[in-house]
Amino acid sequence: MTPLSPDRLPRASQLALRTAVLGLFLGSASLWLGIAEGSIALWGFGGACLLQMPLALRVLERLRNGLGNRGLDRERRTLRVISHLLRFLALGVALASVAALLRHQSPEASFFTIGLAILAVALQGSLWNAKRTLAEVHLTLAFDAARSRALLEIAVLLLMGTLLGRWVPWADAVTGLALSLRLFLKGAALGKGTSLQAACGGCGSGCGCG
Repeated sequence: MTPLSPDRLPRASQLALRTAVLGLFLGSASLWLGIAEGSIALWGFGGACLLQMPLALRVLERLRNGLGNRGLDRERRTLRVISHLLRFLALGVALASVAALLRHQSPEASFFTIGLAILAVALQGSLWNAKRTLAEVHLTLAFDAARSRALLEIAVLLLMGTLLGRWVPWADAVTGLALSLRLFLKGAALGKGTSLQAACGGCGSGCGCG
């Protein structure tokens, strides 16, 4: 891990704040539109976006404290809670998708849904690309970049399912099942963040004292 230079700290903080704002915007819009149109994949994606907000705010707090040990325990607890919530969300999406398949429910994606999915891919792709350059600085930032990549993958999956849904009736439910699997794996991966080690010698790198 390379030290976080003073000129990169504002950039990292800006990206963390941008992540929280984007999570609120995409999460609220996707959740509302998904429930209104009966799209399981869309409201599942919305829930995942909203769950990124507390994680992004915790990263912002760590950055303001210089990525030292202060706030590390709170970050671990947040990661643990969100990890469980993501797996509960995955279960809910999976059950709703199976029920939709059994009832032969087939919501047709509107142009608003398609537009939102395209916007989500564009915004999440831009965010992840910006975070990649900071991933080698600190484990907290590496995990943060990995979360953005996972959300980008979910957004791409949502877009594919939404476009396919214009012609294939069961596309939304099948996309929901695939999305639930990705959410579960993402939730399990978040648990690894609870192993973040304390910085040694005040270096603030999270390198551990071993």
